[in-house]
Amino acid sequence: MEKFGKILRNSLIVLGVLFVVLLLLPEDETEAPAAQAPTAPAQTLAVEETKSAFTEEMVKEKQADIKGDGSDTVTVLVYMNGSDLESEDGAATQDLSEMLAARIGSRVNVLVETAGTRSWSKKLGIASDHTQRYRVEAGKLNLVDDSLGQLDCTEPETLADFITWGAENYPANRYMLIFWDHGAGPVYGFGYDENQSEKSVLTIDEIQSAVHRSGVYFDIIGMDCCIMSSLELCCAMYNYCDYMILSEDFEPGYGWSYTGWLNALSENPAISSEALGKIIVDDMIAYNEANEEGSSTLALIDESYMKVLYTAWVDFAYANESELLGENYSMHVKGGRRAHPILREKGLFDFLFDEDGEYSMSDYYITDIMAVAQNIDSKEAEALSSAVNLAVSYFNCTDDEVGMTGLSVTLPYGDSEFYGYLQPVFTGVGIDEDYVNWLEKFVDAEGTGDYYDYESWYEDDWDGWDDYEDDWEYLLNPYGKGFAVYAYVWNKDDDSCSEYGTIGIHAFGGGIKRFA
Repeated sequence: MEKFGKILRNSLIVLGVLFVVLLLLPEDETEAPAAQAPTAPAQTLAVEETKSAFTEEMVKEKQADIKGDGSDTVTVLVYMNGSDLESEDGAATQDLSEMLAARIGSRVNVLVETAGTRSWSKKLGIASDHTQRYRVEAGKLNLVDDSLGQLDCTEPETLADFITWGAENYPANRYMLIFWDHGAGPVYGFGYDENQSEKSVLTIDEIQSAVHRSGVYFDIIGMDCCIMSSLELCCAMYNYCDYMILSEDFEPGYGWSYTGWLNALSENPAISSEALGKIIVDDMIAYNEANEEGSSTLALIDESYMKVLYTAWVDFAYANESELLGENYSMHVKGGRRAHPILREKGLFDFLFDEDGEYSMSDYYITDIMAVAQNIDSKEAEALSSAVNLAVSYFNCTDDEVGMTGLSVTLPYGDSEFYGYLQPVFTGVGIDEDYVNWLEKFVDAEGTGDYYDYESWYEDDWDGWDDYEDDWEYLLNPYGKGFAVYAYVWNKDDDSCSEYGTIGIHAFGGGIKRFA
């Protein structure tokens, strides 16, 4: 159930961006300047500077600095909050063992901060009574900082300090950041520290603030945890990375598989982010299929197109408000070992435990964006579908997860308490306040108890990303130095469509411009 997308068909990016931009923007839209990455660590956290989720340009330029001349160095930062996943199952130790099995080269630094659990396995000698920092090298876990005391993983200062320390002591031209632990979705956030309250988490606005404070720009930010592949988190991280690797569903207990992709990165530190992301996604799915660890999905998200996707989603949502409020478009998802304790604490679910300790949830407000776009018939739906196609660079899942497509959005059907948590977090990351206020309508939505049935769409209409992308090919034809596309333009000002027939376009480093 793979999605190859932009990795194999770069020309379809041009078409996709064109189609979305024509639908969403005024006709006089012109080329925008490239975004600028943070260049130096900030001394203090400037909250005002992080209030806007987006820069001005519609399509963001890639900012990671891959040289490709043999001089590339990479620093991988693993924020490992062991939690009960380690104390009860030894899951963090297993993933560390996978890292130790990799043949990590001299131009790759793998740094791990260990914390958040009452009891680390004795196998690797990690302390349980205080936080430590390690470097993985030559098959060994070498302790490089034992002076930290017992830090709180759910405090943004702890995350910011780890990133800053890693960048200062192991400078590189490429950086990756991996979050390891429980995930609780874009509203409740990341991480369960056994030394803290179950209610203590890192919310996505706190994650954004911590990364902003560090001043480090990342090739990839990945989250080896549950249900974090959301539009809202990707908007929060828009200015801080080129790609994200996220799971829309619940992850099995052991999560990612680390050996293969660390070997690939060590063999070629200049490997493209897309190629590396594909290995990470495929290795996790293959491991879970082979070991029957449970259902899983993983997606590589291209942050370049997040403003396009957000714009398309908001236009679609406002235009189809009555349909969205008339039925509950949330998806049934099945939780497993990595479900965050805060989910039970908040009373969101009806838990039906079986002999394996798994449970099914009545609701989690997870609405798959492509699924809802494909199931509501409107002119905005096609623009939204094409925007998702751009943003989801690569996707794979186990054979039983065909219903999810990689990226979700949060609609708080019938839950005022949940909306109360949502409102400050979403506005805190810079999501438009009018949109966040609009979401409150879902608290009293008439269709809260009437769940939309996606089953016929799964079985009859959705055959996966490859078949969806094949539908674009007949539209794209070479035309001189560019491409010819038959397109309609929707003028948002007077809500009308004008037929343009065949137009010529060319790319200008990630965007498009009409020339004929």
